[in-house]
Amino acid sequence: MIHYMSKTNKTIEWFAGLFEGEGTIYRNDKKRHLFMTVGMTDGDVIRNICTVTGVGKVYERKFDGNLNHKITYAWTLSRRNDLIELANKILPYMGERRTLSIKKVIKGLSKLPEKRNLKVVSNCGFIKPTDCTSKGAKRHLNKGEKPCSDCASANRNYLRQWRLKFYKANP
Repeated sequence: MIHYMSKTNKTIEWFAGLFEGEGTIYRNDKKRHLFMTVGMTDGDVIRNICTVTGVGKVYERKFDGNLNHKITYAWTLSRRNDLIELANKILPYMGERRTLSIKKVIKGLSKLPEKRNLKVVSNCGFIKPTDCTSKGAKRHLNKGEKPCSDCASANRNYLRQWRLKFYKANP
């Protein structure tokens, strides 16, 4: 018996089938990037992915001048928490090969804590902007505050110095 899905009733199973055929999941540990993408020339189908999943962005890849090439559309998801959650939702509907690739990408990943709403403070007088330390910025963050401009400047100086030392030691 064949069951037909109405055009308006798209579900996570519909997305799983589409992802199985047209999707890619990718992890780059060196740059700390995670991506889940679906690309095709059907813009309406790609836009439906955002509606069904509730996450991700749709990009239009511009026409390159060749009359034989169509405009392509891509749905991309790169937020770590959303990607892990969506990957776990579609995992039961995937084939063997795609299941292995999803498990390989999300293996060892855990969800990041939610972002904190930081209070903005004026210059605290704890650090001079010419200092080269991260103590002031850490102090603010531990209090749930956004670092003041002096502490942020000192932290940037510290990170700049650290990078220089690191890259000299590891060419």
